[in-house]
Parts: sequence; structure tokens; C-alpha cells
Amino acid sequence: MGGTLYGQQALQEDFVPRLVGLHPTHAYQVPFAYPRGAPLVRIVGGRGSGKTALLGAVHDAYNGRVPLARVDLGAPGFGEPGVAELSDDEVPNASHITHLLYLLAYKLGLDVRHFGRLMAFPRLSLGLLVVTAWRPLNSDETDVRPPDLRRAEADLRTFITAEDPDVRRRRESLGRWFDVVSDNLPQVLSAVPGLDSIAGIVLDTARQQLLKSEPDKGALAWWGGRLHSSQGYQGDSLQRLFQFVRGFRRLDDRRRTAERHLVAALLDDVDANYGRLRRLNKKPRPLLLLDNAHTDVGRTFLGLLDAGWDAPGKDPTRPVTLATLLGRGEGHPPLGEAGGDAVPQDRPLVLGIPAVGPADIAEMLSRVDYPDHLPRVVARFSGGRAAAARILADAAVRRVQETGTIRSRELLDDAGPALLAKLLPDPVLRDRLVLLSAAADAGTRRGLWTFAHPEDHSGDLVAARVREADDYRTRSCLDGDRALDLLLRHRLAATMTHERWRDTQLRLRSLCDPRGDTYLHHTLALGRVDEVVCVLHHRFTVTPPAEWLTALNVICAAPHPREGYEPPAGSPALSCTACGSDVPGPHHEAVASLVPLLWRLSDPLTLAPREDELTTVRIALETLYGNKAAHGPYREASAAWPARLRAGTQAPDLPVQEGAAS
Repeated sequence: MGGTLYGQQALQEDFVPRLVGLHPTHAYQVPFAYPRGAPLVRIVGGRGSGKTALLGAVHDAYNGRVPLARVDLGAPGFGEPGVAELSDDEVPNASHITHLLYLLAYKLGLDVRHFGRLMAFPRLSLGLLVVTAWRPLNSDETDVRPPDLRRAEADLRTFITAEDPDVRRRRESLGRWFDVVSDNLPQVLSAVPGLDSIAGIVLDTARQQLLKSEPDKGALAWWGGRLHSSQGYQGDSLQRLFQFVRGFRRLDDRRRTAERHLVAALLDDVDANYGRLRRLNKKPRPLLLLDNAHTDVGRTFLGLLDAGWDAPGKDPTRPVTLATLLGRGEGHPPLGEAGGDAVPQDRPLVLGIPAVGPADIAEMLSRVDYPDHLPRVVARFSGGRAAAARILADAAVRRVQETGTIRSRELLDDAGPALLAKLLPDPVLRDRLVLLSAAADAGTRRGLWTFAHPEDHSGDLVAARVREADDYRTRSCLDGDRALDLLLRHRLAATMTHERWRDTQLRLRSLCDPRGDTYLHHTLALGRVDEVVCVLHHRFTVTPPAEWLTALNVICAAPHPREGYEPPAGSPALSCTACGSDVPGPHHEAVASLVPLLWRLSDPLTLAPREDELTTVRIALETLYGNKAAHGPYREASAAWPARLRAGTQAPDLPVQEGAAS
């Protein structure tokens, strides 16, 4: 069933088979989880979380066993080889939805061994035919079509608009028109090059419906009933069908209404393929696998599916539809909740892809004898994303196999560029975010851009550059993502000389309020530890404990330069104003112990802290507590922080007791 999936086996191996009604690897049927019809399933996860891999596994399990269509709604031509992308410019006889419906009807209609009669889409093919090939009278488009097509259309229009047409002669005229359309499909489908061969197969069904059915029977009758006289449609079913194209060509809300009719035709065609015998035999259901459904066309199509999914008074057979969307999976029930006997009742059903866990990472690394700290580094930089963890693990395994050892910095140097490219595919905006990662808050981002790009003189231009990068990160659902922040900062440090690092941090510090935490954050990034210690000791005497510990968190999360960096020459030896003498007191010593140690342990490449380092943290915080009731947060931190540090938590995420007296 494809590559290894992490945290998704319940959906892949249990829930999907109960939706389809067929075991994923064996030929026997399984009971339907939803005998009265399955919901449309949305699967939400970030980039690299495993959404596409999941669809690939389901595709591999059922391809050639049930009618199946897999499309990538974010790829040119929906990922179909040879089919061009539809232009974003509106065209009268095509839209992204009709483009998609052609592909779905074609793929679902392919021969499937042991499934029985091929699935047919007469309702949909009729709708697509008139939308694609029929030109209403008085169209303001320039007519460059072949003369024979124009003549056949003019002849047919005579019968379509007649109040009491001769049915036999109308059918003959339909046949001639359809033959000419088929002979000129490349011109008819000029808006979507490469679709003519697929469309020809789909439209062959329409020919049979037009030439063999009476206007009030079969698929034509469906359209006649769908297009009510109250909506402005007149005449028999065939005449209403040919009037339908006017709404589609309006390029306004009427086009969306027309697309709703077309999607309803798809769904009712699927249902019609499941007659009494197939239902009694519990024939497996077809599969629609829709990747990247968060795109504009994906959201539109899912909305149209939702609108047509339920049918009053009956339990229609719907295709099993799995749609993946870019988003934050943690905000939804995890995929595992759909396994076992669980039958979620939400409609539509939205499930989140879970983060990979320690056991998953250990499995990825199991080919080599890896150092104990390596899984923690992989977890920290992958952010719980399966593909990100796999990239890191594969790079680590390769290096261990080649050299017998692995250093965390070397691993990130090797895998970091590929990992960032996976999360942020746009190279221009990715490089922009790497630079801006040095800024600790929004207030310094534009100043940093101006420092790095002095050629951008306009303030508006600078603001636009920064906003574009931030918007790109937001669209990628990576706002506030700690793992991405770490990757960006590592990449920044890797691409900077020591001199450039120093100049950048000095520039950022100059943009900050000297009394603020961000100023000290950049001061520590410069390596000026004593300066930070003196300021924090003074603050200790005048600042509530919870506020002081929060500031310590922010400051000690400062980034680390590359090895070999030397702090810039600073002012003469500092005198701590809080000490009152040249001899440091116990509180100063406690702060002086905490700052460099917490800063070092906040380096994402650090190994697990030693027990003596954790003891130092505990003792320093107990010293700051000093048995004072008002200093309760220091006591809470002295108990909590060593355990959290041991478990891998780093600044700025160390817990601070809120609401304590101060």
C-alpha cells in the first residue's frame, strides 16, 4: 500500500475499507461503516504531514479493483499527463470545474476487472456537451470555428427553438451536429489543450443519450426535471438542456449555479450505476481522491459536493471521497479516532493528521546504531511532520553509514535546505523568511530588511516585501511554527560570516527599546552575557517574579552563532548596580548561573542536559526564591524547569506560574 504511514494506519487499513466495502489487500468485502451513505471526508494537515502519502497508499490499495479517480487540485492539469492547465482568464465554454468533471468522469468510467459493467455518466456528459460545444444565438464572441460546425449548429438551432419540432428530423440534426463537434474537438476545447481525447470518450456517452433517448426519458428527463420553468427554462427536456448553457456563459453567479447542476449530475450518475442488484450484493463504492483541496478550485468543488451530497427521502450511493487540505491538523479529531468500531457522525467529516511520535522516529532511524540525542533533534526540527522527520532521519542514517557518527549541526547543514524547500517551495519568499528570522518581533523586521537591502529606499516597498513574506508563511499554515523558526535561524547562521552575524544582531539591537526584552535577546545573541546578567539582576529587584521569569525565557531563546564566533569588544567591565558593591551577591551569582546555562540549553542542536546542569538550574531558582512567599513562581520554576529541560523543552517554552503574588 505504498510507503510507511505514521499515525494513519487506522484510516488506511480500517476506516477506508469500511467506507469502500472492500478489504485493502484481499478480495473479500467488509461491512459498510455507513450503510445509508458515507460522509465526505476532509483530511487536514500541514506541508509534509503525510496527506499525499495517505492518498497514495489508498490509491495503490484500490487501483484496478474499484472505479477510482485521483486528482491533484493544486497541480497543472490536475496532475493528468498531457492535459494543460486551464487559464485563470474566464472563458465562455470552460471552467476549472468542467475541466475537473471531464477528468473524473473519464477516470471513473475506466474498465475495472471483476467490478462488472463500466460506470457511465449520461447526465454529466450531456451537461458537459452543451456547455463545451453549444454557442447560444447572439453570442458576442468572435466566431472562428470551422464553417461546417457553424452550419450544423444553425441547422440544429432551428429544431431546438421550434415550438413543435419534428422529433425524427431533430434527431438527425443532432447526429450531424455531434459528428461535426467530434471532428473538431481540438478547436471546441481550445481553452484546455490536451483534453480532447478524454473529452471525446466522455462525450460519446452524450451521443448515445441524444440520439437514442426521447426527450422525456433517461438522462434528458433528469435535466428537464432539474431545469424548472420557474428558473426560466421552457420547452421539453432537450430544449431546456440547450438553454442551460446560457447560464454557464454568464461568468457570474449563474455560472456557479450551472456548475452546481453539473456536480449534481455527477453524483446522481454514480447513484444510478448502483441499481437494485449492485445494492443487494453490497458492491464496493467508487473512490474519489482529491489532493490539495484547499486551493480555490478545491474549495469550490467541495462546496458543490456538499450541496449535492444529501438527497431528501432516499439513501443515495455516493463515491467515497477523501479530500486533503493544507491546514493545522491538531485542530481536528485525529485520524486514529476513525479506526476500530468508531463511526464518526460529523458531516462533512474533518480529521487531522497526527504528529509523528518518538516511536515513529525511532523506526525511521532503526537501520543504524544512532546516538541517544538524535531522535530528540529530529523531533525538534521536524515539528511532528512525517515527511520532515523522514528527510532528517534519512540524512542522519546516510551520514552514520558513511562516517560512523553524526553531529547535530552537520545533520541540519545536510538536510536543512531540502527540509525548508519542502515547507516553503517558493525560493524567493523562502530566502526572504530566512533573513527575517533574525528579527525577534514585528517591530524590527522592516528595519532588518532595510539594513540587508539598502537599495530598497521606499518605506512602502520595504513594508510590501516583509508583508509578502509574512503572508506566504500564513498561507502555508506555518504561523508560529516553532520548528520552522529553528530551521530558518539555523539556515541564516549557516549562510552568514561571523562578521555579518555580529553586524546583523547589532543592527537589530539598535532598533529595540534598550529597556525591553528584545534588546537583551539580541545582546545575548552577540555573546555579551555579563551585560545581560547585570540588567536581569537589577530587574530582579524591581520586577514581579512571573514577569521576570517570562523575560528570562524570551531572552535566553536568543539564537546562537556558528562555532568560532567571538563576541565584539564591549564596554569596560560592567558594575552591577543591583549588587551595591564589587562583590557579587548570591542573587547575582544565581542569575549569572542561569543566563548562560539556559541560553546554551536553548540551542536546538544541544544534546540532552546533564544532571549537574539541571541541578544548577534548580539551585539558582531556589536561591532567587529565598523562602519569600511573594517569590512563589521561582519555587514553582525550581521544581518544574529541570524536569521540562530533561524532557527536551527549551526557552522560551519553560513554564511560568501565572497569577502568583509578587
